[in-house]
Amino acid sequence: MKESSYKKYKLVVDEYLVNGMNGTRAYKKFYPKGGDAAAAVSFKEILAIPKVKAYLRGKQESTSEVLKITHQDVLRQLKNWIELDITQTINLTSEEVKNLPEDVRTLVTSYRHTKTGIEGVKIETIELRFFSKEKAMDMVNKHIGFYGEDNHQKNSVTSKEDRERRIALLLEKAKEIL
Repeated sequence: MKESSYKKYKLVVDEYLVNGMNGTRAYKKFYPKGGDAAAAVSFKEILAIPKVKAYLRGKQESTSEVLKITHQDVLRQLKNWIELDITQTINLTSEEVKNLPEDVRTLVTSYRHTKTGIEGVKIETIELRFFSKEKAMDMVNKHIGFYGEDNHQKNSVTSKEDRERRIALLLEKAKEIL
């Protein structure tokens, strides 16, 4: 690989890290010709290059060090999203919402407080929106490699025993982390 190509690939990786991890968009910023499907394939090919993969890993590790975030921290927070009990927030006043435990408050993505009056009766409504549990599950699955197992199944011939052994290992890994 030429040094000029590597420099451009590093720019693609940097863009990927700042644009919400959209590989297709990152690739198209520096290689605008072609469609989305081709850009997605090309981005994956770039990430398969060992030197580029190492560059991405280094960037991710340095970011993790700066933010002082570990894999366990990420998984713990995702677990909080998944296990949120919505009944903790039913029929709360605005003051009670403010006094919710921090781990519950941080899961709120939207808050709306409305006051209406109908025929002399005042009605207060508090609407809270939370992170998606489905998205959190998806993020956990990506983080601990469950989808990697699925992708491995699509790309190679694996015996049923090997596949079950791999799934058992991933489940053990998830238990250790959580």
